[in-house]
Amino acid sequence: MCNRKNPWRVSFKILLSSIVFASVLTACGSQPNYASVAIPKSYYSQQCFITQDESFIWLEQEDEWLTLPARAQQQFEQADINWLQDNVLIVSAGQKPTAGFDVKLTSWLLEQHHWQVERQLQVPKAGNLQAMMISSPCVLVKIPKSVKSFILNDPSGRALGRWMY
Repeated sequence: MCNRKNPWRVSFKILLSSIVFASVLTACGSQPNYASVAIPKSYYSQQCFITQDESFIWLEQEDEWLTLPARAQQQFEQADINWLQDNVLIVSAGQKPTAGFDVKLTSWLLEQHHWQVERQLQVPKAGNLQAMMISSPCVLVKIPKSVKSFILNDPSGRALGRWMY
C-alpha cells in the first residue's frame, strides 16, 4: 500500500491556516487608533485664598477667572492659561486651621475626549504637631477644550462634579 498524503487534505490545512492567520492579522489591525494623552500638569498652592468649604471651580473664560480673588489669581500665574485652548479646574479644600492639609488629583482615566479623575484630600495625622496657621490648599489643572466630558470623583467613586460640552 502506498503511503502518500491526500492532496486535498494538505490543501485544506494550508487554506485553513491561511484563513486563521489572516483573521488574526485583521483583528489586531482593527483596533481604533487613539492619540496618546498625557496627564496634565497640576499646580498646587497651600494658600489659594478660596476660603469657602471644599469647592470645585470650573472656568471656561478669562472673565470667569477674573471673578476669583486677586491673590488666588497670583498663586497660579505660572500656569500660563491660554483661554482659547484650555478650561481650568480648581479643586479647593477650603480654609483650614493648620498646615498639613492638601488636595491631590489622582487615578487619571484619560480616554481621548472623556476624562475622569479622583480627588484625594490629605489631612494631618492625629497627634502630629502642625504649624498653627490658616491655610487654604488647592490644586489647579488645565483641561484642553477638546475634552468633551470631565468627571471629578471622590475616592469611593461618587461623582463630585461633571462637566460636559
